Amino acid sequence: MTRILILARGVVGKYMSSPGIRAYYMAQVLAKELPNAQVTLAVTNKEDQPKLQGVKVVRYSGISVFKLIAQNDIIISSAFMPHFAFFFREKQFVADMFSQYFIEWMELTRSESRGIKQVVWMNMNRTYLNMQLTMADYVICANERQRDTYIGSLSALGLIDPDAYEADDTLRRYIDVVPHGIRPDEIKHKKKVLKGVYAGINEGDKVMLWNGGTVAWYDPEPFLRALHILSKERDDIKAVFLGTFYPDLSAFLGYGSRFQTAFQLAKDLGLYQKSVFFEFGWVPHAEVTDYLIESDLGICTYFDNLETRYSHRTRFVDIFWAEKPLICTRGDVLAEMVEERGLGIVVEEGDTEGIADAIRRLLDDKEFYTQCQENLRAIKPELTWNVALQPLVRFCRDQDSSAVAKSGRILPLMRRILEYLIARTRDRLTPIR
Repeated sequence: MTRILILARGVVGKYMSSPGIRAYYMAQVLAKELPNAQVTLAVTNKEDQPKLQGVKVVRYSGISVFKLIAQNDIIISSAFMPHFAFFFREKQFVADMFSQYFIEWMELTRSESRGIKQVVWMNMNRTYLNMQLTMADYVICANERQRDTYIGSLSALGLIDPDAYEADDTLRRYIDVVPHGIRPDEIKHKKKVLKGVYAGINEGDKVMLWNGGTVAWYDPEPFLRALHILSKERDDIKAVFLGTFYPDLSAFLGYGSRFQTAFQLAKDLGLYQKSVFFEFGWVPHAEVTDYLIESDLGICTYFDNLETRYSHRTRFVDIFWAEKPLICTRGDVLAEMVEERGLGIVVEEGDTEGIADAIRRLLDDKEFYTQCQENLRAIKPELTWNVALQPLVRFCRDQDSSAVAKSGRILPLMRRILEYLIARTRDRLTPIR
Protein backbone atom coordinates (compact mmCIF):
# COMPACT_ATOMS: atom_id res chain seq x y z
CA MET A 1 0.00 0.00 0.00
CA THR A 2 1.36 3.40 -1.04
CA ARG A 3 1.30 5.98 1.74
CA ILE A 4 0.90 9.57 0.55
CA LEU A 5 1.49 12.62 2.75
CA ILE A 6 0.29 16.09 1.75
CA LEU A 7 1.93 18.80 3.83
CA ALA A 8 -0.46 21.74 3.52
CA ARG A 9 1.27 25.10 3.24
CA GLY A 10 -1.68 27.02 4.69
CA VAL A 11 -4.65 26.63 6.99
CA VAL A 12 -7.14 23.95 5.92
CA GLY A 13 -10.55 24.36 7.51
CA LYS A 14 -13.35 26.88 7.62
CA TYR A 15 -11.16 29.76 6.45
CA MET A 16 -8.88 28.92 3.53
CA SER A 17 -6.99 30.74 0.81
CA SER A 18 -5.43 29.12 -2.27
CA PRO A 19 -2.75 26.92 -0.60
CA GLY A 20 -5.22 25.41 1.86
CA ILE A 21 -7.94 24.98 -0.76
CA ARG A 22 -5.50 23.19 -3.06
CA ALA A 23 -4.41 20.75 -0.35
CA TYR A 24 -8.05 20.20 0.69
CA TYR A 25 -9.17 19.06 -2.76
CA MET A 26 -5.90 17.32 -3.62
CA ALA A 27 -6.32 14.97 -0.64
CA GLN A 28 -9.89 14.10 -1.61
CA VAL A 29 -9.09 13.38 -5.27
CA LEU A 30 -6.05 11.23 -4.44
CA ALA A 31 -8.09 9.23 -1.90
CA LYS A 32 -10.85 8.66 -4.45
CA GLU A 33 -8.62 7.89 -7.44
CA LEU A 34 -6.20 5.69 -5.48
CA PRO A 35 -8.44 3.63 -3.18
CA ASN A 36 -5.58 1.28 -2.27
CA ALA A 37 -3.40 4.13 -1.06
CA GLN A 38 -3.36 5.72 2.39
CA VAL A 39 -3.69 9.50 2.07
CA THR A 40 -2.72 11.75 4.98
CA LEU A 41 -3.37 15.49 4.96
CA ALA A 42 -1.12 17.30 7.44
CA VAL A 43 -2.30 20.78 8.41
CA THR A 44 -0.83 23.59 10.48
CA ASN A 45 -4.03 24.50 12.33
CA LYS A 46 -4.87 22.76 15.59
CA GLU A 47 -8.54 23.72 15.55
CA ASP A 48 -11.17 23.51 12.81
CA GLN A 49 -9.64 20.59 10.94
CA PRO A 50 -11.76 19.15 8.10
CA LYS A 51 -13.19 15.64 8.11
CA LEU A 52 -12.62 14.07 4.69
CA GLN A 53 -13.75 10.66 3.50
CA GLY A 54 -10.82 8.30 3.03
CA VAL A 55 -8.31 10.89 4.26
CA LYS A 56 -6.46 10.95 7.56
CA VAL A 57 -6.13 14.56 8.77
CA VAL A 58 -3.40 15.36 11.30
CA ARG A 59 -1.65 18.45 12.59
CA TYR A 60 2.07 18.99 12.12
CA SER A 61 4.49 21.43 13.69
CA GLY A 62 8.20 21.47 14.39
CA ILE A 63 9.78 18.09 14.96
CA SER A 64 6.51 16.15 14.47
CA VAL A 65 7.03 16.39 10.71
CA PHE A 66 9.92 13.91 10.99
CA LYS A 67 7.57 11.18 12.18
CA LEU A 68 5.06 11.94 9.43
CA ILE A 69 7.67 11.77 6.68
CA ALA A 70 9.08 8.54 8.08
CA GLN A 71 5.62 6.95 7.99
CA ASN A 72 4.89 7.81 4.33
CA ASP A 73 6.28 7.00 0.88
CA ILE A 74 5.35 10.08 -1.18
CA ILE A 75 5.66 13.57 0.29
CA ILE A 76 3.79 16.40 -1.47
CA SER A 77 4.56 19.97 -0.44
CA SER A 78 5.72 23.36 -1.65
CA ALA A 79 7.93 23.84 1.40
CA PHE A 80 10.70 21.25 1.80
CA MET A 81 12.91 22.33 4.68
CA PRO A 82 16.60 21.31 4.93
CA HIS A 83 15.98 18.51 7.44
CA PHE A 84 13.76 16.73 4.88
CA ALA A 85 17.03 15.69 3.23
CA PHE A 86 17.48 13.02 5.93
CA PHE A 87 14.77 11.08 4.08
CA PHE A 88 15.91 11.96 0.55
CA ARG A 89 17.04 8.46 -0.48
CA GLU A 90 13.99 6.58 0.80
CA LYS A 91 11.09 8.88 -0.13
CA GLN A 92 9.56 10.34 -3.28
CA PHE A 93 9.23 14.12 -3.05
CA VAL A 94 6.68 16.07 -5.09
CA ALA A 95 7.24 19.84 -5.23
CA ASP A 96 3.97 21.70 -5.72
CA MET A 97 5.07 24.90 -7.46
CA PHE A 98 1.56 26.17 -8.21
CA SER A 99 2.70 29.79 -8.03
CA GLN A 100 5.61 31.59 -9.59
CA TYR A 101 6.90 32.14 -6.09
CA PHE A 102 10.10 34.04 -6.84
CA ILE A 103 8.30 36.74 -8.84
CA GLU A 104 5.50 36.99 -6.26
CA TRP A 105 8.09 37.51 -3.54
CA MET A 106 9.78 40.13 -5.71
CA GLU A 107 6.48 42.00 -5.90
CA LEU A 108 5.94 41.79 -2.15
CA THR A 109 9.35 43.23 -1.34
CA ARG A 110 8.79 46.25 -3.60
CA SER A 111 6.55 47.80 -0.98
CA GLU A 112 7.59 46.00 2.22
CA SER A 113 11.39 45.97 2.02
CA ARG A 114 14.00 47.97 0.17
CA GLY A 115 17.76 48.25 -0.25
CA ILE A 116 20.14 45.62 1.08
CA LYS A 117 17.40 43.84 3.04
CA GLN A 118 15.44 43.25 -0.15
CA VAL A 119 18.52 41.90 -1.93
CA VAL A 120 19.44 39.59 0.95
CA TRP A 121 15.87 38.33 1.41
CA MET A 122 15.44 37.60 -2.28
CA ASN A 123 18.79 35.78 -2.39
CA MET A 124 17.55 33.60 0.47
CA ASN A 125 14.40 32.78 -1.50
CA ARG A 126 16.40 31.97 -4.62
CA THR A 127 18.52 29.46 -2.70
CA TYR A 128 15.35 28.09 -1.07
CA LEU A 129 13.73 27.38 -4.45
CA ASN A 130 16.95 25.82 -5.76
CA MET A 131 16.87 23.47 -2.77
CA GLN A 132 13.21 22.56 -3.42
CA LEU A 133 13.80 21.75 -7.08
CA THR A 134 16.89 19.67 -6.32
CA MET A 135 15.04 17.59 -3.73
CA ALA A 136 11.99 17.03 -5.96
CA ASP A 137 11.50 13.75 -7.79
CA TYR A 138 8.42 15.22 -9.45
CA VAL A 139 7.36 18.84 -9.93
CA ILE A 140 3.87 20.16 -10.57
CA CYS A 141 2.91 23.70 -11.52
CA ALA A 142 -0.25 25.52 -12.57
CA ASN A 143 0.17 26.25 -16.30
CA GLU A 144 2.45 25.74 -19.29
CA ARG A 145 4.13 29.14 -18.93
CA GLN A 146 5.14 28.25 -15.39
CA ARG A 147 6.33 24.86 -16.59
CA ASP A 148 8.62 26.51 -19.14
CA THR A 149 10.22 28.68 -16.47
CA TYR A 150 10.74 25.75 -14.12
CA ILE A 151 12.24 23.66 -16.93
CA GLY A 152 14.67 26.54 -17.44
CA SER A 153 15.49 26.54 -13.72
CA LEU A 154 15.95 22.77 -13.67
CA SER A 155 18.26 22.99 -16.69
CA ALA A 156 20.34 25.77 -15.12
CA LEU A 157 20.68 23.70 -11.94
CA GLY A 158 21.97 20.71 -13.91
CA LEU A 159 18.86 18.66 -13.08
CA ILE A 160 18.06 17.76 -16.69
CA ASP A 161 20.83 15.59 -18.05
CA PRO A 162 21.05 13.31 -21.14
CA ASP A 163 19.80 10.29 -19.17
CA ALA A 164 16.73 12.17 -17.92
CA TYR A 165 16.01 13.43 -21.44
CA GLU A 166 16.52 9.97 -22.95
CA ALA A 167 14.09 8.51 -20.41
CA ASP A 168 11.40 11.05 -21.31
CA ASP A 169 12.00 13.69 -23.97
CA THR A 170 8.74 15.46 -23.00
CA LEU A 171 9.81 15.66 -19.33
CA ARG A 172 6.16 15.11 -18.35
CA ARG A 173 7.26 12.34 -15.99
CA TYR A 174 9.43 14.92 -14.23
CA ILE A 175 7.40 18.13 -14.38
CA ASP A 176 3.77 18.54 -15.42
CA VAL A 177 0.83 20.92 -15.15
CA VAL A 178 -1.72 20.62 -12.35
CA PRO A 179 -3.86 23.79 -12.35
CA HIS A 180 -6.22 24.97 -9.64
CA GLY A 181 -9.58 23.26 -10.18
CA ILE A 182 -13.16 24.39 -9.71
CA ARG A 183 -15.39 23.42 -6.81
CA PRO A 184 -17.26 20.12 -7.17
CA ASP A 185 -20.37 21.63 -5.49
CA GLU A 186 -23.53 22.10 -7.49
CA ILE A 187 -24.74 25.68 -7.86
CA LYS A 188 -27.22 25.84 -4.99
CA HIS A 189 -28.18 29.03 -3.16
CA LYS A 190 -28.27 28.47 0.61
CA LYS A 191 -29.02 31.91 2.03
CA LYS A 192 -29.18 35.53 0.95
CA VAL A 193 -25.98 37.44 1.67
CA LEU A 194 -26.00 40.42 -0.70
CA LYS A 195 -29.08 41.66 -2.50
CA GLY A 196 -31.64 43.09 -0.13
CA VAL A 197 -29.76 42.03 3.02
CA TYR A 198 -26.33 43.65 2.75
CA ALA A 199 -26.44 47.23 4.03
CA GLY A 200 -26.38 49.52 0.97
CA ILE A 201 -27.18 46.82 -1.62
CA ASN A 202 -30.78 46.73 -2.86
CA GLU A 203 -32.69 43.76 -4.23
CA GLY A 204 -32.52 44.99 -7.82
CA ASP A 205 -28.90 46.13 -7.81
CA LYS A 206 -26.19 44.72 -10.07
CA VAL A 207 -23.33 43.37 -7.97
CA MET A 208 -19.72 42.97 -9.05
CA LEU A 209 -17.50 40.70 -6.96
CA TRP A 210 -13.79 41.27 -6.33
CA ASN A 211 -13.27 37.67 -5.25
CA GLY A 212 -10.32 37.69 -2.84
CA GLY A 213 -7.77 39.99 -1.26
CA THR A 214 -5.95 43.00 -2.62
CA VAL A 215 -2.19 42.44 -2.58
CA ALA A 216 0.86 43.90 -4.28
CA TRP A 217 0.24 42.66 -7.81
CA TYR A 218 -3.39 43.75 -8.09
CA ASP A 219 -4.49 47.17 -9.32
CA PRO A 220 -8.03 48.05 -8.21
CA GLU A 221 -7.61 51.78 -8.95
CA PRO A 222 -8.89 51.76 -12.58
CA PHE A 223 -11.85 49.63 -11.49
CA LEU A 224 -12.75 52.06 -8.72
CA ARG A 225 -12.43 55.01 -11.10
CA ALA A 226 -14.66 53.20 -13.60
CA LEU A 227 -17.26 52.76 -10.86
CA HIS A 228 -16.99 56.48 -10.14
CA ILE A 229 -17.80 57.23 -13.79
CA LEU A 230 -20.75 54.83 -13.73
CA SER A 231 -22.06 56.20 -10.42
CA LYS A 232 -22.83 59.45 -12.24
CA GLU A 233 -24.96 57.56 -14.77
CA ARG A 234 -26.86 55.14 -12.54
CA ASP A 235 -27.10 54.07 -8.91
CA ASP A 236 -27.71 50.34 -9.22
CA ILE A 237 -24.10 49.13 -9.74
CA LYS A 238 -22.41 47.90 -6.55
CA ALA A 239 -19.05 46.26 -5.93
CA VAL A 240 -18.01 44.01 -3.04
CA PHE A 241 -14.36 43.30 -2.18
CA LEU A 242 -14.80 39.85 -0.70
CA GLY A 243 -11.56 39.29 1.19
CA THR A 244 -9.04 41.43 2.99
CA PHE A 245 -6.95 39.68 5.62
CA TYR A 246 -5.64 36.31 4.42
CA PRO A 247 -6.27 33.56 7.00
CA ASP A 248 -2.89 31.84 6.72
CA LEU A 249 -0.47 34.39 5.28
CA SER A 250 -1.34 37.45 7.34
CA ALA A 251 2.30 38.38 7.91
CA PHE A 252 2.69 39.04 4.16
CA LEU A 253 -0.82 39.43 2.79
CA GLY A 254 -2.77 41.47 5.29
CA TYR A 255 -3.81 45.09 5.21
CA GLY A 256 -0.92 46.01 2.93
CA SER A 257 -0.24 49.19 1.02
CA ARG A 258 -2.23 48.12 -2.05
CA PHE A 259 -5.36 47.51 0.00
CA GLN A 260 -4.88 50.72 1.97
CA THR A 261 -4.60 52.72 -1.26
CA ALA A 262 -7.77 51.13 -2.68
CA PHE A 263 -9.68 51.69 0.54
CA GLN A 264 -8.68 55.35 0.69
CA LEU A 265 -9.46 55.89 -2.99
CA ALA A 266 -12.97 54.47 -2.52
CA LYS A 267 -13.46 57.02 0.26
CA ASP A 268 -11.97 59.89 -1.74
CA LEU A 269 -14.25 59.15 -4.70
CA GLY A 270 -17.30 59.05 -2.45
CA LEU A 271 -17.95 55.38 -3.25
CA TYR A 272 -17.32 53.77 0.14
CA GLN A 273 -20.47 52.31 1.71
CA LYS A 274 -22.50 53.68 -1.23
CA SER A 275 -21.44 51.61 -4.21
CA VAL A 276 -18.24 49.97 -2.93
CA PHE A 277 -18.15 47.64 0.08
CA PHE A 278 -15.28 45.81 1.76
CA GLU A 279 -15.50 42.56 3.71
CA PHE A 280 -12.89 42.98 6.44
CA GLY A 281 -11.45 39.58 7.19
CA TRP A 282 -12.05 36.47 5.10
CA VAL A 283 -15.35 34.87 4.11
CA PRO A 284 -15.44 31.12 4.95
CA HIS A 285 -14.79 28.86 1.95
CA ALA A 286 -18.20 27.18 2.13
CA GLU A 287 -20.05 30.50 2.38
CA VAL A 288 -18.34 32.11 -0.62
CA THR A 289 -20.73 30.23 -2.90
CA ASP A 290 -23.69 32.37 -1.84
CA TYR A 291 -21.77 35.55 -2.68
CA LEU A 292 -20.80 34.09 -6.06
CA ILE A 293 -24.34 33.00 -6.89
CA GLU A 294 -25.89 36.36 -5.97
CA SER A 295 -23.32 38.41 -7.87
CA ASP A 296 -23.77 39.41 -11.51
CA LEU A 297 -20.14 39.79 -12.58
CA GLY A 298 -16.64 38.95 -11.44
CA ILE A 299 -13.91 41.59 -11.62
CA CYS A 300 -10.14 41.52 -11.18
CA THR A 301 -7.71 44.15 -12.48
CA TYR A 302 -3.94 44.02 -12.15
CA PHE A 303 -0.66 45.03 -13.76
CA ASP A 304 0.58 43.53 -17.02
CA ASN A 305 3.99 42.51 -15.67
CA LEU A 306 5.99 39.32 -15.07
CA GLU A 307 3.83 38.31 -12.11
CA THR A 308 0.81 38.49 -14.39
CA ARG A 309 2.45 36.62 -17.26
CA TYR A 310 3.27 33.58 -15.12
CA SER A 311 0.32 33.71 -12.73
CA HIS A 312 -2.64 31.38 -12.49
CA ARG A 313 -5.25 33.47 -10.70
CA THR A 314 -7.01 30.95 -8.53
CA ARG A 315 -9.78 33.40 -7.65
CA PHE A 316 -10.95 33.19 -11.29
CA VAL A 317 -11.97 29.55 -11.01
CA ASP A 318 -14.67 30.31 -8.43
CA ILE A 319 -16.11 32.88 -10.82
CA PHE A 320 -16.05 30.23 -13.57
CA TRP A 321 -17.77 27.75 -11.23
CA ALA A 322 -20.60 30.23 -10.58
CA GLU A 323 -20.95 30.83 -14.34
CA LYS A 324 -20.62 34.59 -13.95
CA PRO A 325 -18.90 36.59 -16.73
CA LEU A 326 -15.52 38.02 -15.75
CA ILE A 327 -13.82 41.34 -16.46
CA CYS A 328 -10.05 41.07 -16.12
CA THR A 329 -6.77 42.55 -17.31
CA ARG A 330 -4.85 41.20 -20.29
CA GLY A 331 -1.58 39.33 -19.78
CA ASP A 332 -2.09 35.98 -18.03
CA VAL A 333 -3.17 32.56 -19.26
CA LEU A 334 -6.65 32.68 -17.73
CA ALA A 335 -7.25 36.11 -19.28
CA GLU A 336 -6.42 34.47 -22.62
CA MET A 337 -9.01 31.80 -21.84
CA VAL A 338 -11.59 34.47 -20.99
CA GLU A 339 -10.97 36.18 -24.32
CA GLU A 340 -10.64 33.09 -26.52
CA ARG A 341 -13.55 31.15 -25.03
CA GLY A 342 -15.89 34.12 -24.59
CA LEU A 343 -16.12 34.04 -20.80
CA GLY A 344 -16.27 37.78 -20.29
CA ILE A 345 -14.26 40.83 -21.35
CA VAL A 346 -10.51 41.43 -21.19
CA VAL A 347 -9.20 45.00 -20.83
CA GLU A 348 -5.80 46.62 -21.01
CA GLU A 349 -3.83 47.53 -17.90
CA GLY A 350 -5.11 50.73 -16.29
CA ASP A 351 -7.90 51.24 -18.85
CA THR A 352 -10.58 52.97 -16.77
CA GLU A 353 -12.84 53.75 -19.72
CA GLY A 354 -12.43 50.23 -21.06
CA ILE A 355 -13.55 48.79 -17.72
CA ALA A 356 -16.56 51.12 -17.62
CA ASP A 357 -17.52 50.09 -21.17
CA ALA A 358 -17.11 46.40 -20.28
CA ILE A 359 -19.41 46.78 -17.25
CA ARG A 360 -22.01 48.59 -19.36
CA ARG A 361 -21.97 45.92 -22.04
CA LEU A 362 -22.19 42.95 -19.71
CA LEU A 363 -24.98 44.48 -17.65
CA ASP A 364 -27.01 45.89 -20.55
CA ASP A 365 -26.43 43.43 -23.40
CA LYS A 366 -28.52 40.48 -22.23
CA GLU A 367 -27.71 38.34 -25.28
CA PHE A 368 -23.96 38.78 -24.78
CA TYR A 369 -24.26 38.09 -21.05
CA THR A 370 -26.21 34.89 -21.68
CA GLN A 371 -23.67 33.72 -24.28
CA CYS A 372 -20.85 34.21 -21.77
CA GLN A 373 -22.75 32.10 -19.26
CA GLU A 374 -23.31 29.35 -21.81
CA ASN A 375 -19.60 29.37 -22.66
CA LEU A 376 -18.70 29.14 -18.97
CA ARG A 377 -21.06 26.21 -18.52
CA ALA A 378 -19.44 24.43 -21.47
CA ILE A 379 -15.85 24.66 -20.18
CA LYS A 380 -16.50 23.61 -16.58
CA PRO A 381 -16.02 19.85 -17.17
CA GLU A 382 -12.46 20.61 -18.33
CA LEU A 383 -11.65 22.48 -15.13
CA THR A 384 -12.67 20.06 -12.38
CA TRP A 385 -10.21 19.08 -9.65
CA ASN A 386 -10.47 15.49 -10.81
CA VAL A 387 -9.28 16.43 -14.31
CA ALA A 388 -6.67 18.92 -13.09
CA LEU A 389 -5.00 16.45 -10.71
CA GLN A 390 -4.64 13.53 -13.14
CA PRO A 391 -0.86 14.01 -13.69
CA LEU A 392 -0.33 13.83 -9.91
CA VAL A 393 -2.62 10.80 -9.65
CA ARG A 394 -0.55 9.03 -12.31
CA PHE A 395 2.71 9.80 -10.56
CA CYS A 396 1.44 8.61 -7.17
CA ARG A 397 0.13 5.44 -8.79
CA ASP A 398 3.16 4.60 -10.93
CA GLN A 399 6.00 6.43 -9.09
CA ASP A 400 7.75 6.59 -12.45
CA SER A 401 9.93 9.69 -12.44
CA SER A 402 12.38 10.68 -15.15
CA ALA A 403 14.30 12.94 -12.78
CA VAL A 404 18.05 12.64 -12.42
CA ALA A 405 18.84 9.65 -10.20
CA LYS A 406 18.97 10.45 -6.49
CA SER A 407 22.62 9.41 -6.38
CA GLY A 408 23.38 12.19 -8.87
CA ARG A 409 21.52 14.79 -6.80
CA ILE A 410 22.91 14.14 -3.32
CA LEU A 411 25.99 16.36 -3.55
CA PRO A 412 24.16 19.23 -5.35
CA LEU A 413 21.41 18.99 -2.72
CA MET A 414 23.90 19.21 0.15
CA ARG A 415 25.53 22.22 -1.48
CA ARG A 416 22.20 23.96 -2.01
CA ILE A 417 21.09 23.28 1.54
CA LEU A 418 24.30 24.91 2.77
CA GLU A 419 23.76 27.88 0.44
CA TYR A 420 20.23 28.28 1.78
CA LEU A 421 21.31 28.10 5.43
CA ILE A 422 24.00 30.73 4.85
CA ALA A 423 21.55 32.97 2.98
CA ARG A 424 18.96 32.51 5.74
CA THR A 425 21.49 33.49 8.40
CA ARG A 426 22.43 36.61 6.44
CA ASP A 427 18.77 37.54 6.12
CA ARG A 428 18.20 37.25 9.88
CA LEU A 429 21.27 39.37 10.60
CA THR A 430 20.38 42.10 8.09
CA PRO A 431 18.25 44.88 9.59
CA ILE A 432 15.26 46.34 7.76
CA ARG A 433 16.00 49.84 6.53
